[in-house]
Amino acid sequence: MKRPKNEAGFTFPEMLVVLLIVSVITALAFAGFKPVKHTIVKKMFINQLENDLYLAQTDAISRQTNVYVQFFRQNNMYSIFEARKNATIIKRRLPEGIKMFENGSFHSYAIGPDGNVTQFGTLYFQSGQEQIKLVTHIGSGRFYVEE
Repeated sequence: MKRPKNEAGFTFPEMLVVLLIVSVITALAFAGFKPVKHTIVKKMFINQLENDLYLAQTDAISRQTNVYVQFFRQNNMYSIFEARKNATIIKRRLPEGIKMFENGSFHSYAIGPDGNVTQFGTLYFQSGQEQIKLVTHIGSGRFYVEE
């Protein structure tokens, strides 16, 4: 049985061109996900660090004890522990892609029962090409993380 010549269909070269276009668009779309992942990891790190430091401050006030925050550059981690019980509250590694700078003005501080910190200054982190800094204020116990 013969097929009519005017049958509406696509030729093989036309299909290859369409497949090539779809492949290029898909590849370009996935290429943009890596910077998005980096941004999400950075934001999650900042959020987690702030939450951990607020927890340490709240713990010191509610238990009326000293809580210590220590940053370990060599191990790329930080820990928070209660002095009276000598118990670790939090021990956390920094996410992959985030590093701690050596040139910060402190690497540990204590939070007193009134919520105030004993050490003030700035601690620097690096996320890709961007710098993140943790700033603590003396006397008030306030801190902020800045991108």
